[in-house]
Amino acid sequence: MSESKTFKTLRQSLLIAVTSATFLVGCGQQDTMSTSDIVSETSSTLDLNDLQTREMARVVDTARPEFKILKELRAQLREEIITQMQQDSVDVLDVNALLEANWASVHARLPEIAQNFTDFHTMLTPEQRIKLKEQMSKGWESNHLARLESSNISRIVFGMSIALDLDNTQEEEITNIINTLRSKSEGFRERHIGLREEMYEQMLQDSVNVEDVKALLDIRWSEVQSKLPLLAQGFTDFHTILTQEQRVKITEKLKKKWDSGNRGSRQ
Repeated sequence: MSESKTFKTLRQSLLIAVTSATFLVGCGQQDTMSTSDIVSETSSTLDLNDLQTREMARVVDTARPEFKILKELRAQLREEIITQMQQDSVDVLDVNALLEANWASVHARLPEIAQNFTDFHTMLTPEQRIKLKEQMSKGWESNHLARLESSNISRIVFGMSIALDLDNTQEEEITNIINTLRSKSEGFRERHIGLREEMYEQMLQDSVNVEDVKALLDIRWSEVQSKLPLLAQGFTDFHTILTQEQRVKITEKLKKKWDSGNRGSRQ
């Protein structure tokens, strides 16, 4: 098996067996492999023994319902975003309430997520945890949020202009929105990296306390929650800038992109 496929499978096992990885890295990975296939690939990568293999299967089966709920929440939010984008006008308070409700549902899953992480940590040897930490690090370093944050704003706006046929005024207004979002989010990435390092430390410890893990996830949850009004305002401003025809076009593109992602995850 190629290195890239092995890494993808390992990330998938983390998403299911350690559902906290789903929360911290983001959704969208494959989720349709059987428990036996996930365990087999993870066992090959981390060299699990027979006892660990059985425990891994139990953890995967236990975490699947939580992963399914998170996936459903993501799909629900996407549908609501599409609905809002199709409206002639949107209210920032309605958008913020939508985001708040969805994020509150995620918060309700944190105890189970923390327990999944703790169970997975407990079954691994120190050597296996080091290897796992290295793989998690690679996944975070290549995630799409980091790439987006490092992207040149003019390139982002240029791509949007080509896709939506923006006029000069719209390009300028969207540039201002992106600049505002970035300036008001300064320090967020640094705090996110700091939390990531704390998760690394948890993974490398000889033992972890489920309450400590939950506390870390609570921090991450609160960080995102604090940015929801900013995101709601950005969405509302973006909606206002676009014409009805452009909103239809971006809605179609979003549906196509998300549908394509769902099909890819089933392959």
